[in-house]
Amino acid sequence: MSPALLALTLFATPFGCDDKADDTAEAGPPLDMILLDDDVTYAGVAIVDVTPDIPETWEDLDDDYFFDGCPDDPSGTEPGCSEPFYDADGDGWFDAVWIGGFGPLRPANDVHDPVYARATVIARNGEYIVFVGLDLVGLGSPRIHEARDRLVADGFDGDRLLAASSHNHQGPDTMGLWGNPFYTPDPISGMNPDYQERITDAIEEAVRAAAAQMEPVALTVGATRMRDRSPYFNGANFGGRNPSAIMHGMIFDGRDPVVVSDQLLVIQGVGEAGTVFTLTNWSGHPETRGSDNLSISSDWVGVTREVLEAEFGGVAMHMPESLGGMQSALGGDLPLVLDDGSHVYQTCDAAAIADAADTGCYAKAEGDVRTDEDGLSVPEWAEQDSWAFVTSHGWHIAEAAIDALAAGEPFTPDPIRVEVESLYVPIENLAYQLLGPADIFDLGLDDAIDDTDLCPLADTTDLGCIETRTFQAQLGPIGFVAVPGELLPELAWGFPEDDAWAIEQVDPTARGDGATYFPQHKRECDGIAYDDCAQTDGFIGDCDCIRIHAWPYTLNDDPTVPPLLDLLDTEYKAVLGMTDNYLSYIIPEPDFNEDVSLLSLNGDGDHYEDTVSPSHVFASEIQAAQIRISDRW
Repeated sequence: MSPALLALTLFATPFGCDDKADDTAEAGPPLDMILLDDDVTYAGVAIVDVTPDIPETWEDLDDDYFFDGCPDDPSGTEPGCSEPFYDADGDGWFDAVWIGGFGPLRPANDVHDPVYARATVIARNGEYIVFVGLDLVGLGSPRIHEARDRLVADGFDGDRLLAASSHNHQGPDTMGLWGNPFYTPDPISGMNPDYQERITDAIEEAVRAAAAQMEPVALTVGATRMRDRSPYFNGANFGGRNPSAIMHGMIFDGRDPVVVSDQLLVIQGVGEAGTVFTLTNWSGHPETRGSDNLSISSDWVGVTREVLEAEFGGVAMHMPESLGGMQSALGGDLPLVLDDGSHVYQTCDAAAIADAADTGCYAKAEGDVRTDEDGLSVPEWAEQDSWAFVTSHGWHIAEAAIDALAAGEPFTPDPIRVEVESLYVPIENLAYQLLGPADIFDLGLDDAIDDTDLCPLADTTDLGCIETRTFQAQLGPIGFVAVPGELLPELAWGFPEDDAWAIEQVDPTARGDGATYFPQHKRECDGIAYDDCAQTDGFIGDCDCIRIHAWPYTLNDDPTVPPLLDLLDTEYKAVLGMTDNYLSYIIPEPDFNEDVSLLSLNGDGDHYEDTVSPSHVFASEIQAAQIRISDRW
């Protein structure tokens, strides 16, 4: 039978059922991926619950959400061990589930809402693509590639698996950094090997189950920018009314320049019986609950999924966009939305309706909604670092997704194409070098190479270079660039096109108080060469080098290197961040401060991201790899 007519057998046996292999020899395997050349689009979805059990809990006596006890002292009475834990198995050791995100030593005490692995398979005319979304802070390639290789053994094209973590800061630590890396006898990784294997199994299981449930679907795509949805999603610096001046498109970008990726992309597949899947792609960090939390949760992503599933049916899943530098609502303000989707607005009291100067309430009835100068209702603001903040964020994204689909367009996924390229990143980061040999991380550092032909900087670091991958993918009119970390949005989308940016990009004297894009710049740094500052975590004269950024601010030392999404020739474009690996932040090389680290005496200032990125050339290597893909596309 020719491939064009083949409903391709993808999997020889069902997950976990090897004993049935002989039974499938004549009848065909029970798990198929439909790859007919019949001009029909097929899709399948699956969900695997990966919520960890919490075997042992602890008592946060000082309410600082930081474990001040010792892992070998259940009573918390030994010197330097001031908080107890409940040693359920009696082995004298704290079997914690460490929460990944923010600072280390944040053990979970319970579960607020589940965390999942979710998969969507889309196929047409023999081509296919698989998206896997994980409610995790990040996942190294060893876990993803093990699942991929199991699938490949049954005929799957491993390059078509795009598995990404949401970068959830309220889920279990799957990277290793958030246990107790400072424990003197022996640093404690935050990851649990058994749970790591469970995630590998879940990826495989989700893909197999999704492939086995494929059905004909009609696809719709929609996109919107959150900045355009409400003036209350933007601060004064961007012509809005949010109390946070730098809020832009519901993102509070704490690192200069204040450049955001606020596109929400939505893809939906509807079958004969109703919605099969709704996939969202958005850049906001799932960290809206903040660090004052000891409960496992999927953060705002779970709220958005619940709303979309209630609205449409089917399975909702999320894939992260450009997360870097710093794409998050945390630190900003959000209009309050209740659990049931009700928007809460400020109301007028007796004093306000009697005050002629209060134009939002004057002469109204007591209890009426306060309005602004444009007649818009003025929102109440969700309490920051609260579950109400999480709920509000989730509802805002879900409502935007619903509206984007209502205004969206049907499309045919022709072609479906995925191209992948390897790159090698030197492990320069001090934390990797100090903690890597202690088996803190699950990143495959043991497989690092020292071949300078593959990685010219391999001989500049004791650990050598780690191989990772970047992708380009096309789904009809939609193009994706997939990267193994948190991409700063300017690397994807380029720079703003306005006069303020054109001036501030090149002129440090235009930065500082009152600036739109570089508000943190200090006057004493105006005459300092950034190249000098990039080699110190301290001061040059009175200039605090960790507070400033390069001028001109550029994406690459080579001015011909374009923003990554400019390499795509599609109507819709988006980034898939955190995909196939997680190597932290991807920062333009000309703006990278090479001297800051987690041990910087002067702190890391506005270059925190540089302290956890593996290398100053990470972005440049991704740019080069993406250009190589485009050259052969």
